[in-house]
Amino acid sequence: MSLVSAVGYSNEINAREAAQQAAQQALKGLRSASPKLGLVFFSHLFDAAEVRHGLAGLLGEIPLWGASTSAIYAGRQPCRVVVVVLGGPFAMDTTWLGHYGRDPFGSALELNARLEHLKTTPHWHSVLLAADGVNGDIGTLLSSFEQAPIRLGGFLSGAGFPRGKNCLLGETYCAAGGLSAAWFGPGIRLGMAAASGWKDSGMTFLVTASRENRLIQLDGQPAAGTLGQALGYSPAEWNRPPLFEVVRLFPLGYRDESSGETVLAAPLAVQEDGSLLMNVLPPEGSRVRLMVAERSACLQSLQDAIQTAKAGLVNQEGGVGMFLLDSGWFELFRTQENTLLDAMHSAAGQMPWFSVATLGHIYRKGEQISPLATNLGALAVVFGDEGQNAG
Repeated sequence: MSLVSAVGYSNEINAREAAQQAAQQALKGLRSASPKLGLVFFSHLFDAAEVRHGLAGLLGEIPLWGASTSAIYAGRQPCRVVVVVLGGPFAMDTTWLGHYGRDPFGSALELNARLEHLKTTPHWHSVLLAADGVNGDIGTLLSSFEQAPIRLGGFLSGAGFPRGKNCLLGETYCAAGGLSAAWFGPGIRLGMAAASGWKDSGMTFLVTASRENRLIQLDGQPAAGTLGQALGYSPAEWNRPPLFEVVRLFPLGYRDESSGETVLAAPLAVQEDGSLLMNVLPPEGSRVRLMVAERSACLQSLQDAIQTAKAGLVNQEGGVGMFLLDSGWFELFRTQENTLLDAMHSAAGQMPWFSVATLGHIYRKGEQISPLATNLGALAVVFGDEGQNAG
């Protein structure tokens, strides 16, 4: 018996009923296979406890991985809950660190024991991380993986911030401030590839002050004021519609010294003191470039990433695609939603897929390359049977 996956979704306005309907659909599609892992995403406007209760009645105690989010699509269909159930004889495990948001360093230490074991017994070949994207320090956590021989992907939660709720699902827990990890071993393969589409505008700044999760100064001046002046707006205008909705579309790009990759850091919000709230923070002293989006480049990069993620799967029967897009993509294509959905659908081909909004993704190009968190990109993850994988 090989990997079996099934997608269920619901657009019901009642949280518990939506969760039940989506889980029921997924289980029905799983046929006779026993469910082993549930990938679950639900509306950030739902009561997370109601969603969890709705799932528990049907999925029981199987481990979950996912989060609340501001945008969910099951294929081209918008919905409020999506449940993807994976079944079959594959090895997997989960980790839930509920204190990640308030103690990222302690969470990193807890992961180190498992990662140290990987160096001598490489049972797990891939791991997916779901981390709180409003609280916590993802850089501290990712440093634990630098020497670990494992493929890595995932996302930062909180799409919709500051509206609604930011909750993560891990094992049988559902709470804010956590980190959820799903580890994969023999019997299943994960294809992963990242996408971007933001180009250098030619405008550069020096980061003269940054601390914790705040970008404080650019070129010796408050960051929001410097960025606003470059774009022709005052800091006060950033905190009012419509700019409040699109502040995330103006990321700063910088070169990560350890990997040589370009990282995009997009503001979450403008603070009263003129600093920018971030979940990916350019280092103090770094030179950053204002980046601008090219819709055609975004679409092409996304399609290339999906096809690259699929490329190792010789036979895609039983597989499913998960496309994690920064919330900025949905804002960028707000008036061209079908164009974005059609691009994903075309690249996915016959493979079932779903897409959700994030506040950034986590990715590692190879086991010898440092893992990174970046904003305003996309990560394509394809689940396939180990026997179907060419690599």
